[in-house]
Amino acid sequence: MRKKMTAIVLAVLAFSMIAASAASLGGITTADLGADTALVAACDADGIAADFTLAFSGGEYQTSTVEISGIDAACTGQDISVTLLDGTGASLGSAAPTAVGGATHSAAITASANAVAEIAVVIEG
Repeated sequence: MRKKMTAIVLAVLAFSMIAASAASLGGITTADLGADTALVAACDADGIAADFTLAFSGGEYQTSTVEISGIDAACTGQDISVTLLDGTGASLGSAAPTAVGGATHSAAITASANAVAEIAVVIEG
């Protein structure tokens, strides 16, 4: 019985030493954690329009330029990105982000006109 009691005391002592050692290493400390929501207003509340310039090439019509119009003045200086998408949502081509300079924007994107199903326009800044 004495051997059993000694083993239990040694086990508790060993566990206490490990716990104290871990505590001295810093262990887990509290940190600030928070969350918040905010309304992100669009710079253009009434929407934009898109039009395409087409060219016949390689036996089919292809887009050569995407014209975005109706951009509100509040968007001036923000970056605009334009991407053409097919029916599955895959990108057919995009134009690098450039700063909005006025009410219209031209993006040079070449894609098969027959494959274009959607256009994604993002204005951010």
